[in-house]
Amino acid sequence: MRPSSLRQYLGSVPLPPCQEQQPKASAELDHKACYLCHSLLMLAGVVVSCQDITPDRWGELQLLCMQLDRHISTQIRESPQAMHRTMLKDLATQTYIRWQELLTHCQPQAQYFSPWKDI
Repeated sequence: MRPSSLRQYLGSVPLPPCQEQQPKASAELDHKACYLCHSLLMLAGVVVSCQDITPDRWGELQLLCMQLDRHISTQIRESPQAMHRTMLKDLATQTYIRWQELLTHCQPQAQYFSPWKDI
């Protein structure tokens, strides 16, 4: 789901050969990659919020949070000319905070050994 990976995948379509159209095509490719990443992140947020967080899923959500922080929040460079990047980074930050709150509220309880517990 990294924007750079989506951009690379979308970039497998050849760019226009003339020099004037290359920056425009590159900007359009960047916009498409951010749009796809935004859509995937929205979908992931909906799926996570609709499911119960079990101890198994708690670890998966923790991994998703780490990947979200690593690949989205740190790799996207904001600029006034590319507002779509700023919007994607903002959504990533909001999603990260929401998922961290879920992790905090649904933290699995430690299982302690009890010799009096019926086996």
